[in-house]
Amino acid sequence: MKQTNPRRKPKAAREYGSHELRQPPVDLFGDVVVTNDDLFDWVAAISPAHLHERAYALYVQRYDVAGKVRTAKLHGDFEALTARPGRPWHARLALHAIL
Repeated sequence: MKQTNPRRKPKAAREYGSHELRQPPVDLFGDVVVTNDDLFDWVAAISPAHLHERAYALYVQRYDVAGKVRTAKLHGDFEALTARPGRPWHARLALHAIL
């Protein structure tokens, strides 16, 4: 039987993996904080066609955007997903009008 030492020293910081040092964003009760601005940023980055008032509310509700934002924040991907530039969906229409 293996005995454990109750006075074992903690590992040095260099011995931890990067995933062990990263702390997820949480509030005092342990939940991830998701604000209305986070929801808007997500929809603007992922599906900008749904930014109209009615379409936005339906998109956020039906596609569980709050859950997706929460998961992205826990994995540390939220900033990268919302910071990328939007796709130029209108460029195809402008090019068609010019030609």
